[in-house]
Amino acid sequence: MDLREELRQLCKNAKQDAKKNYKKVKLHPLTHLISIIIFTIALVLLVAIPHLQVSEINNATEKAHQENQDRTTLAQIFGGIAIGIGLYYTWKRITIAEDELKTIQENLKVSQEGQITERFTRAVDQLGAIDQSRNPAIEIRLGGIYALERITNESEKDYWPIMEILTAYARKNSIVDSRLKENSMTSKVISMVIQTNKNAKKEYSKERNIPLDIQAILTVIGRRKNYLNYGESNHLNLEMAYLQGADLKDAHLEGANLIDVNLEGADLKGANLEGADLKDANLEGANLIDVNLEGACLTGANLEGVDLKDANLEGADLTGAHLEEAYMIDVHLEKSVLRDAHLEGADLTGTNLEGADLKQAKNLTIDQLSKVKTLYDAKLDEQYLIPLKEKYPTLFEEPEF
Repeated sequence: MDLREELRQLCKNAKQDAKKNYKKVKLHPLTHLISIIIFTIALVLLVAIPHLQVSEINNATEKAHQENQDRTTLAQIFGGIAIGIGLYYTWKRITIAEDELKTIQENLKVSQEGQITERFTRAVDQLGAIDQSRNPAIEIRLGGIYALERITNESEKDYWPIMEILTAYARKNSIVDSRLKENSMTSKVISMVIQTNKNAKKEYSKERNIPLDIQAILTVIGRRKNYLNYGESNHLNLEMAYLQGADLKDAHLEGANLIDVNLEGADLKGANLEGADLKDANLEGANLIDVNLEGACLTGANLEGVDLKDANLEGADLTGAHLEEAYMIDVHLEKSVLRDAHLEGADLTGTNLEGADLKQAKNLTIDQLSKVKTLYDAKLDEQYLIPLKEKYPTLFEEPEF
């Protein structure tokens, strides 16, 4: 590129810069006018003040040197002032940008909440979906249930209301059998047959699988991100729900209201029901292996034939509970209450009954109690206490484990 082309390119760039500056001046004329005035005044002062300060010096060399020094000092002062002004305006721009960002974030939050509210409403509507035959549209209802679960992971504000909606749905829609409700006589007859015929009972239970939508709700509840005292301050309410054959493995149900609930044949392996209220609940034939029922209320509960291997029932109240044929190997029953409990045929091998109250326990035998891990500090009727102390005195010694 020769000199002529370089000059042409320089002129072109200068024109472009002039146009840009002109546009800026048009947008902010007052700001640029003030800038020009300040720059002009600074330039005049930079030239005039050093010249006046050395006016009395006669030596030309010394005068020129002193004038340059004064001008340099003055330029540094003006430069510092300019930097300060620049920093001030930069801070102002940052502040304005932060305010704008905050406004954008608030608007975004409002928009997101609006979207969540819309999704929430649509999901709740799906819970009541029916098909052309007026039957529950299960696929749509399942979509609504899982949509609500997703919202619980995104919105803390909607978390507990959704839990209440799902548990209310389970209580209302886990109907035993509408046909049996309509025909009370049929219901009574079937109940009598079931009570007197265990085989009929097993067959009847097989036919009554839990509905898909109810199981989906239990799955969502079981794996929810919060639970009692860990993000939740309220108790789940599934009172009187019909949850026969439900899959609740490893579910968090601490402190839940499960009064009179039907969990016959349910799988609760590894579930946490610490402090739960299971008064009069039906858990017949349920899988309760390694379940945590510490401090739970099980008064009057039906635990006939349950598998409680390695379960923790420390401090649980089992007053009047039915534990016939229960499999209770290595169960922790320390300080539990088993007054009036029905224990016919229950396997108590290795069970820890330290401090347990077994007064007036029904259908209990010496042989059953002889297989437990310890009876230290346990409360027993004399009909068991005397022969056991004679034959198995070590059971009443303070345990070392």
